Amino acid sequence: MSTQHIHLNIPLSFIQVVEIVKQLSPSEKRQLRAVLEIEQSNDDAIIPEEQKQIVRERIAKYEKSPDSYLEWSEIENKMNTRK
Repeated sequence: MSTQHIHLNIPLSFIQVVEIVKQLSPSEKRQLRAVLEIEQSNDDAIIPEEQKQIVRERIAKYEKSPDSYLEWSEIENKMNTRK
């Protein structure tokens, strides 16, 4: 199922939307439920600006001195040698 973004310029109240949903078939209601779950998870995934700034600072720090950081393979080797 692919979701599509439809922009309607029709003023509807919440009650009107509910009445429209009541007219959907069971299959359409399941599809709508899936779309709403995706939309909700997208809303939940909003990253606060403070966290974005922390990531930007870390990237800038890395770009100034990339040699002071380890490659992932080096980290794995260190972890494996400690076992």
